[in-house]
Amino acid sequence: MKQTLKIIIIFAFALIGNNSFGQTDSTLVEKRAQKLDSLKAQNAKHGNLVAYLYELEQISGIDNIEHTDSISGYSLVIPLWWKIRETPNTSLFGGTFPAIDEIENALIFKAFNKSEYDNIKDFENWVIGEYKLGDMPKWSNSHKVLLKKELEEFNEIGKSYKVQLMWGTKLYHCCYIIVETSNTYLWIDFTATRETYDLNFAKLKDIMSKYKRL
Repeated sequence: MKQTLKIIIIFAFALIGNNSFGQTDSTLVEKRAQKLDSLKAQNAKHGNLVAYLYELEQISGIDNIEHTDSISGYSLVIPLWWKIRETPNTSLFGGTFPAIDEIENALIFKAFNKSEYDNIKDFENWVIGEYKLGDMPKWSNSHKVLLKKELEEFNEIGKSYKVQLMWGTKLYHCCYIIVETSNTYLWIDFTATRETYDLNFAKLKDIMSKYKRL
């Protein structure tokens, strides 16, 4: 129960800040549903049916699943150790890394409609760019920024930051990658703890090395 609670808290923390715009790649859903023809699931019963199908595939041991989101405008490869979890809507996609001392870090891709922001810089500022020490981000009324540092590891993909956030009494260490695709703005959110951030950063880089903009 203790381990499950920690997983839920970190995964829920990583989901914060997303506003759904209800995207569904129907072709991908149909292909996955045909492949798993024994599944009796309707789209209305799942916030993200594709993620749910991936969960089932991973349970059966399928590694390196090729994920293409043509609506959000990116593709990537899902290793078996990145445990995909169903999200509330199709604007969110992600999962958790293997547990370290009963803590599973989360990596979530959050897609936003471009029409909601003036440009990529406006979006970056809304996520993290404009905030200073002690600021409360606009996407939350319960977080405080304790650290913001630009990173260079993902320059070929987008602007990235190491961020420390206080949420209640909990301190989280995060990496935010801000990306513009052909269709959306992406907030790629890796959320960890002080003890697990460095240990799992290599896994984040491994996943992002196979990221492609469509």
